[in-house]
Amino acid sequence: MTAAAVAVREWKEAPIPAEVVPMLAPGTRLFYSTANHCKVLVSQEAKLGWHLSISHPWRYPTWDEIKAARYALTPDNVAMAMILPPSSEFVNVHENCFHLYECRCPR
Repeated sequence: MTAAAVAVREWKEAPIPAEVVPMLAPGTRLFYSTANHCKVLVSQEAKLGWHLSISHPWRYPTWDEIKAARYALTPDNVAMAMILPPSSEFVNVHENCFHLYECRCPR
C-alpha cells in the first residue's frame, strides 16, 4: 500500500459543531485523526481556492502531519503554501494551528 493510501485512511470526517458553521466558508469539511490527534478543516472558494487549516490540541502539528493532511485532503494538482500576512492582518483562533492556502502563482 502506498503512503498516500495510508494517509487517506488515517483521516475520518466528522460533523462541524453548529456554533462554528457560520464562521466557515460554505462546504467546509472537518477531518480528524485518531493516530495523531490532529483536526483539519478543508474548504474551497472560487476566488481564493483551497484552504486547509490543521491543528493539534496541545502542540504544533509536525511537518509530516501537515504534509499527510495536505496530500490526503486537497487535490494533488494544486500548489499549497503557508503564508504569513502582515502582522496587522494576522488572526489565529487556535494556538496550535497552521493554515495552507492554494497558491495560484506561476510554476
